Amino acid sequence: MPQDYQEIFLTPREQRSNFGLAVWHARPRYMDACHQHSDVEVNYMRAGKLTYLHSGRIKELHAGDLAVFWAGRPHQAIETPMDAECFGCSIPLGWVLNWHLPDPFVRRLLDGEMLTPAREGPVSDIGRLFEHWVEDLIEDSAERRKTMLLEMEAWLHRVAQAVDSIDATPAKRVLAEAQGSLEKIEQMARYITEHYMDPLSVKEVARAVGLHENYAATLFHKRTGATLVDFIARQRLGHAQMLLATTDMKVLQIALEAGFGSASRFYAVFKSACGMAPSEYRGMIRASRFARRDM
Repeated sequence: MPQDYQEIFLTPREQRSNFGLAVWHARPRYMDACHQHSDVEVNYMRAGKLTYLHSGRIKELHAGDLAVFWAGRPHQAIETPMDAECFGCSIPLGWVLNWHLPDPFVRRLLDGEMLTPAREGPVSDIGRLFEHWVEDLIEDSAERRKTMLLEMEAWLHRVAQAVDSIDATPAKRVLAEAQGSLEKIEQMARYITEHYMDPLSVKEVARAVGLHENYAATLFHKRTGATLVDFIARQRLGHAQMLLATTDMKVLQIALEAGFGSASRFYAVFKSACGMAPSEYRGMIRASRFARRDM
């Protein structure tokens, strides 16, 4: 990859269940299969074209286009010409939900839409912001990360306002028809992101939003493609990965703080999702950070 391109992933790109906080300036990569990760993803085409298969629909992005979507839905880059260049970022879904973005915007994300605001407004200056965010995450100091997240939150609010202002009549009609179920899905997702560190069951999540356990599980899976059990595990996994990458806490402490309840459960979920043990993951993260500092 050319020297002026950067990919800053606090969680390895190969991790499929959760990217976590990441920023990139890169050439889009062709994907030989659909994948999912439980983050909100943003991609801005600086040059060329990118063709996505997202939630069973084809979407073309051209130079100057911006796309925001929930990556918990299956998606795949199926055409990536050599001249394509993009900025992008992924933000944990729990953070985005806690930013209290407009309800229609959040519901459309969770319903599997790829949202593309007009090129003026918040899209016009995104290249400059992404350049700053790449630099912020390379340094990854507490102060610069705080500034970056505040900027991301404010910018995403502007994007939400821009999306709401464009002609979205068909989407709003679909939303109106299924608004009740989408509200329940958002409520379940928000409840999980606020309580995943506690002992949490599907029954408790369903009760919190006033639904029968079986109906809640079916509704969530049908509309998001993920089971409630998997969604809870992904939030816990993302929290554990952040602690492994940024602290010297013992693995057992991390497992308990993230909400897994036992080291054995944590190891099983972690190995299944990441293909390695938590200690191996921590070593890999530290090695990659030292390598970046030496560049």
